[in-house]
This record gives sequence, C-alpha cells and structure tokens, in this order.
Amino acid sequence: MGTQSDMETDHQNAIERAMRLLKGYTKGTLLADSTPYDQARYIVDPRTGSLVLTVEEAMLDAEDVVLVIPEDRFDAPMRVSLELTTAIEEEACDRFLAYHLHQPCSIWAHGKINFAKLQSGLESGDVVGNNELEVPNPLVDALPGLCKKLNADRKALGEVCKLLTKATVDEPLAVGIDPVGMDVRTKFGVLRVEFPSPVNDARQAENVIAALYGGVS
Repeated sequence: MGTQSDMETDHQNAIERAMRLLKGYTKGTLLADSTPYDQARYIVDPRTGSLVLTVEEAMLDAEDVVLVIPEDRFDAPMRVSLELTTAIEEEACDRFLAYHLHQPCSIWAHGKINFAKLQSGLESGDVVGNNELEVPNPLVDALPGLCKKLNADRKALGEVCKLLTKATVDEPLAVGIDPVGMDVRTKFGVLRVEFPSPVNDARQAENVIAALYGGVS
C-alpha cells in the first residue's frame, strides 16, 4: 500500500490526465439517460471551466448526462458526468463558434461538471471532482491579444504545430490558449498543441510564442 504522499501524487497525476483529455478533444459521445448522441461537440469555457455544448430539448430532461471522451466504447479513457443548464453567456457561445463554426443543435447549454471517471486499461480508475476540473483559465482576459499574436503569421503557426505535434495542418487559426497549450482550428478540425512547458501568465505566454516563432523562422 502506498504512502499518503504517493496517493496524493497519483491523484495529482489523475487530475492532469483528466485535464489533458478534456482539452485534448472537442467532441465525444453525449449519453442522455443512456441514449447516445455521437459527435457531440464541446469546448471548455475559459471563464468558468465548465463545458459549452449545443443540445436538443429532450436532452435537458435527462436525469443522467455523461460525456464519453473521445467516443462511447468500453475502453473509453474518460467519462464526465454533467449537469446541463441553459444559463449561458453570449461570449461562451461565440467562443464555441470560433472553434466549430456552426451550432450543431438548437439549444446552447453549459455542461457543469459533477465529476470525471478515468479508465485505466479495462479497469475503472481515479475519480476527479468538480473543483479539480472546473478551473477558470487564468489567461482568459488576454485571449484575444494572444490569439492575435499567434495568427499574425499563419505560416509560422503551421510550422509550430508541426514542430510540437508532428502534424501537418492546413489553414491553421489559433482559437484558444491556456497555461498548458493552445487550440488551433484547421481545415479538418481542432488540433490541440501543448507547450514544451506550462506558462503562468500572459507575459510568459507571449515569451513562449516569441520563442516558438523565432525557432521556426
């Protein structure tokens, strides 16, 4: 049996894994009382840390709502229990459209996170709580300026994406940034690009952007 310190380290690793999964994808399977809605698109709201989705009216009456990432299969790495609410700000909807370009379903909704359950192989793993996952993005107020800097040289942005992810992208456009990485909309979807190391504030983010762009110029 591990020590208290080992258990705390393991749980912190679980939180980081859950965060990476949540931000690493922008769609999954939404289960509303076990009825699956495939290719459910979402983003993480930088102001609240909850999810922004579009839903059909029938989903709002569901007692059990679960987002399976990246899709509903027996070995899916994470299942996120949600509470849907239609109380949502226009800014959050605009951010969703920046990522996905359209509104897939008729109703805008916030998906408040109850908890997330991680899968470890074929066994259920750690459970990560609401207060550990619903964390506002500390860069939220600097997002427009940071994305503008990233998009000032779209060719360099594409080269940075290739450098950090090995993926060749067409028509890259930065649509989000947080301490761990950035979200880049491409011709074929949203690409998650993690930084070499996390940043703590907007100034550090600007320095990382300048260093990355300098390295590919």
